[in-house]
Formats: sequence, C-alpha cells, structure tokens
Amino acid sequence: MRTSDFTDKWNEFRGQNGYLQRLDPTHPMDFFIGVSQKGYDELALMTVIEPARLTSSKALEVEKGIRKDGRWATQIYSIEQGNQEIFARLCLDLVECSSNCKNEADGLSSVTRRYLAWQRLFARAKEILPTNILKGLIGEIAFAKLLIDRGFSKDEVIAAWVGPDGADRDFVMPNAWYENKAISTGKDKVTISSLNQLEIDSKGFLTVVYVDESSSTDPNAFNVKSYIDAFRNEISDAPEAANLFEQKLISVGYIDKKPYESIYFVKGDRFYYEVNATFPRLVTKNVPTEIVEVRYDLSVAGIQPWKIGEDQIWNYQSIEKII
Repeated sequence: MRTSDFTDKWNEFRGQNGYLQRLDPTHPMDFFIGVSQKGYDELALMTVIEPARLTSSKALEVEKGIRKDGRWATQIYSIEQGNQEIFARLCLDLVECSSNCKNEADGLSSVTRRYLAWQRLFARAKEILPTNILKGLIGEIAFAKLLIDRGFSKDEVIAAWVGPDGADRDFVMPNAWYENKAISTGKDKVTISSLNQLEIDSKGFLTVVYVDESSSTDPNAFNVKSYIDAFRNEISDAPEAANLFEQKLISVGYIDKKPYESIYFVKGDRFYYEVNATFPRLVTKNVPTEIVEVRYDLSVAGIQPWKIGEDQIWNYQSIEKII
C-alpha cells in the first residue's frame, strides 16, 4: 500500500460523514478507513479483544467504544488541517506494522506501540530535526545504499541498520559492524558518543563521510525529502525492507514535512578506518570505574594509520560470505 491509497479514499469519501469502508479484507486485522461524523479523516480498528485506551492530543483524537456486535472499535481522527499526508503515513505504518501479526493480541500490541511513537512525533509536528541529526541520517542512508549496491539484500541491509533502534553501532552485518560519522568538510574530529560505541572485539569499522549544508543553486546538492524519497523508491520492491525503513525513520524522529524540501546538503567522500586492538579508543578496562559516562573526540588526522581502502572492506566481506 501507499500513502496515496489513504488520501485518495479520504478525498473520495469527503462529505460522507460517518462513513467507513474495510481497508483490506486480506489483512489479519480489521482496519477501516473513512470520514468521521465531524468530517475528520479517520482510521478505525475493530477487535474482539478490548484494546488499551490511547490518549488524544492536539493533532490526533482517539475514541474507544464497544459496538452492538460486541466488538471493540478504536477510532483515530486527524483533527488538525494540513496534516493529511502525515496522518496517511501514520495510518500506513499502523497497518503495515501489524500485517504479519500472529494473532489479534499481537496485532493490537504492535499497533499500540506504533501509535505511541507517532503521537510523540505529532506533538512535534511543526519542528524539524536539527542539522546534525539530518546529516547523520543522510550519511547512514548513503551507507545503506552502498551496501545494497555491493550486493547485500535490501532486507538484510535495513535489518542491519540498528542505530535508530538505540544500538551502540549504526550497522551490524553478519561479518562486521560499522559506525558511521557524518562531518563537515574541513572538520578535524569525529565524536564518539559513548564508551560502548567502539568497545567490541569483533571485526568493525569506523566510516567517516563528509556532508555539508548547501542550497538549491548548487548542482550537486539535494534536499532532504528528495534524498529520502529516492531511497524509498529504490527499496520499494522489497516490502519488508520498505516497511522497516519507515519504522527506522520514525525512531529517528523524521516524518515528511514541507520544510525538508528546502534544506539542502551535498555529500562528499567517505573514508574507512579499521577498529582493531591498536585503534585509539576508550574502553571499560582503561577508564576508572568511577567514570560512568564518556563522550570523546577523535582526531581525523590522528587515526590515519588505521585508514583502509574501500576495496579492502568489500573484499573482506566477499571472502567471509563465501566461507
């Protein structure tokens, strides 16, 4: 499904207040789409099990009630004008996140968790992510694209992108992990945000990509939304990866907004550094136990002895995959 499937239906039903239509008869959960009695865009879920009570907000109104047939209805309305595209993205995510549920209880649990995440995003609907977060997001999507171009499956790559889920490292592949850092051209340091980020004995690499703010007049620049949309299109033929990608974006705090069409970046070269036993890093054994939290900077010039070529990365991966 696409977000346009929702917006097209709402626009088709406009004026038919109180009308609901089953969204997808093949879906394991009974979702309905329509327009509320007050004329709001609506997504409804009918269940036998009583659902948790979801709270309303300035942007979303939720009603829970029992129907004449004994089933429970959870009805979610978008009550702020101009939010239709964002609400469509929310609805699509709720439907997709429960598409493979084992039973109704499992589906309800998935929907509840996703709704709570979206509610936090709607509370910040007028905010945009800070530049450093956007640069990091672009750098990580660029690396995901690089992995796909190198022959890894889309499902494997998006599943391996665990940074948005709160993991210490951004990508954990079967044979190696990768911590990505996006920095501005000319910057001479990268920040390691925790003691655990590089504290692991398994094969791993620090990658540094240069991402700079730019403008629409730069022929090499791209805006944030177009960059993300292009990657969406690239993985659209892998439904599980595409759905998981949307969930990762939500975890980062990204939802499509008009301002992202006016924020431009240009992406430069990427460099690789092998994090081995001699790599300069702070680990538990060389930090006093009284220090419980660590954040430190690495000199880009200082870690040049650990710099390796890109081909070395992929040759290593290829050999490991064959073995």
